[in-house]
Amino acid sequence: MHTPLLIPIENQVRELDPKLLLATCAAKSGIRSYIGYRTEMDIIISSLPCGMYLAKSFTQRSDKMFRILSKLGHTICAWDEEALVHYPPDIYFKRRLSKVALSYVSHVFTWGQDNEDLLKQYELLPDSIKMYKTGNPRLDMLRKEFSYYYDDEVKNIKTQHGDFVLINTNFGNVNAHLPIHNLFISKDEHGNYQDMGRGATGMGREFCEGRAKFKQAIFDSFKQLIPFLSKNFNNTKFIIRPHPVENKEIYFELAKKFKNVEVVQEGNVIPWIRAAKILIHSGCTTGIEAYLSKKPSIAYVPIKDTRYGYDAFMPNELSYQCVDFDAIKLTLDQALKEKLPPLNSEIIKKYIEYDINELCSEKIVNTLASIIPAETKPATSTNKLHGTLLANKRRFIKRLKGISPKSKYHGSFQKVRFPTLNENILQEKINKFAQIIGSPSNIKIKQVSPHIFLVQ
Repeated sequence: MHTPLLIPIENQVRELDPKLLLATCAAKSGIRSYIGYRTEMDIIISSLPCGMYLAKSFTQRSDKMFRILSKLGHTICAWDEEALVHYPPDIYFKRRLSKVALSYVSHVFTWGQDNEDLLKQYELLPDSIKMYKTGNPRLDMLRKEFSYYYDDEVKNIKTQHGDFVLINTNFGNVNAHLPIHNLFISKDEHGNYQDMGRGATGMGREFCEGRAKFKQAIFDSFKQLIPFLSKNFNNTKFIIRPHPVENKEIYFELAKKFKNVEVVQEGNVIPWIRAAKILIHSGCTTGIEAYLSKKPSIAYVPIKDTRYGYDAFMPNELSYQCVDFDAIKLTLDQALKEKLPPLNSEIIKKYIEYDINELCSEKIVNTLASIIPAETKPATSTNKLHGTLLANKRRFIKRLKGISPKSKYHGSFQKVRFPTLNENILQEKINKFAQIIGSPSNIKIKQVSPHIFLVQ
């Protein structure tokens, strides 16, 4: 089909592989895709062909960009990357949904029934939006048939690190890479929270303070857990994998004190989960990924709070929950001896859409293929000119902001979110995907800008 997909990626480590799979499925169906770093894609949007823009969210920060896309003639489809585990509905609506942004969206792909039910509770949801329970490409990567895709990485990880326990952290609210992205930027001399950070978007101050205290308490306890594990399992290697948005220096300083603790943040988390003996986390989405990968996980739950820890519910439910260090010691000892009974939870069916005969990516592509002819309409010359002017203005402002080292548009932060990609490596990934989904081997990738690639 002549109309391409535009697939922006914000967080390379988490999103690249599943979205590259989506682009491969699209190419198999005759649809070409432009895939790459969202910041760069949005900056050069006026030079890319008009198509179906697949957004990863519809927050207030998308208002201006969606307006530009609409002026240029793009059709905006979307899913919410963060909706699998989410805040309480009232907070979620304020943080993740924008009436303006949603007014430009024509189709939404949901993770499952919980996601769809959540969106339908939003009073300002436009009647025109069509929703599809397709699941998400990230779920495809956890299927048994995709073990082959990660075989080489898993083998390399095991060769380099041997047997190890993986510790995944999830404390971006209180330990962000850039302090401005924390819930609070500073405290006064008495330890009281002062200015709210960008992480507090959509939260009232009362909820924000409760959430900050909740996450900080678990974070502080988590940092004490690592010395405990190192001492009590001195013949076991522990690898800490910080969340991509976190400040890693704290973990590096902690790991220096122990011979059997290391900090590693390379590639997608799935091969690391597969290579590990067991995963330890606290309310992290990786608990769900481990469960779907048939890998046992321990959830450290020193504090239970149904409001401030609302988003931790499902990852913890799909893990062996431990409320203190002694419980973790006992559970980890059983896991290392492979004596833990398997977990089997029916709750997962409420949250994810899964079809044994069809990939989530294939469902999305088939839906897009059916709506492309009806939904794509060329922009008028006036709208296109207006959209181009708006896009150029936005590009100038973002590059100006990028001068500051504290800006998320600064090169140092962008390297954290989206390290440089190699065309040959991406082609190898596509070749593996093509083999798994039974596609011809003529799907190729071509670099069209520093961080944007064409798959066709």
